[in-house]
Amino acid sequence: MKLAIDRSILALCFAWTALLSAQTTKPDATQAYVYWTNYANGSIGRATLSGTDVDQTFVPSTTGGGPGNGGMTVNADYIYWTGANGGTATNVGRANINGTGGDATFITGGTNPCGVAVNGTYIYWYGDTSNYIGRANLDGSDVNQTFIDAGEEGCGLAVTSEAIYWSSYRNGYIGRAALDGAHVDPTFIDYGDGGGIAIQGSYIYYTSSGGAAIGRVGLNGSDLNPSFITGLTGSPAFLAVNSKYIFWANVGSDYTGTTIGRANLDGSDVNQSFITGADGPFGIAVTDGNP
Repeated sequence: MKLAIDRSILALCFAWTALLSAQTTKPDATQAYVYWTNYANGSIGRATLSGTDVDQTFVPSTTGGGPGNGGMTVNADYIYWTGANGGTATNVGRANINGTGGDATFITGGTNPCGVAVNGTYIYWYGDTSNYIGRANLDGSDVNQTFIDAGEEGCGLAVTSEAIYWSSYRNGYIGRAALDGAHVDPTFIDYGDGGGIAIQGSYIYYTSSGGAAIGRVGLNGSDLNPSFITGLTGSPAFLAVNSKYIFWANVGSDYTGTTIGRANLDGSDVNQSFITGADGPFGIAVTDGNP
């Protein structure tokens, strides 16, 4: 009898443990999705890394990316975007990773913020016309709109565990600074021209402002290859990279593009219409995970 009771108690403990685990363990919703801003209507879209379950209004236009420049990034908890609040292009917006709780005025007072990036402590944004990179805590506090003087107008922004990188389409350089804003070098890499940038491993990937190519260069400025992927159409704007793929948003020359492109990380298997039905896709973000 005692053995039967002990087994019953043990089974009950296992059941309660499983229930509590299900209630307290937060699913990592970023693991298998690509996200993009729809410049034309201000929504944010989402799909799996294999291009299924496409939702063009994952974050609705009432709280979405604009219309505005529409750079974006994600972490395990939130989606961040720029050019928010009805196209006034002064704010950074935020929504929960599940698409709820959109706040188009999460950070205010910017000057045409464009690129946006996050790490474990801060959110950064690049003011397209202010020439400054701003910084704030992840909760939106301690806002500094002039954290780094980037030198020239630009848009692309990326951050690693050691440095901040940005792209200036005016002078054709990729700049770099330390995470604390020191050691600013606005002309770190002379890459000719470009738009969005993304970092994976030891490489920076960038879109050509001419709209026909994706380039690649080492984090130390070596191995510059402006023709890493060529023959692109649709005027790719921002791009995003994970350990397997490169994704890019085909905004179109007049912001009427409709597709998201994808290629393998080595530049092979290029599919310029991997996802269709977007509305001027501009910013893009992706996380690792199985397709």
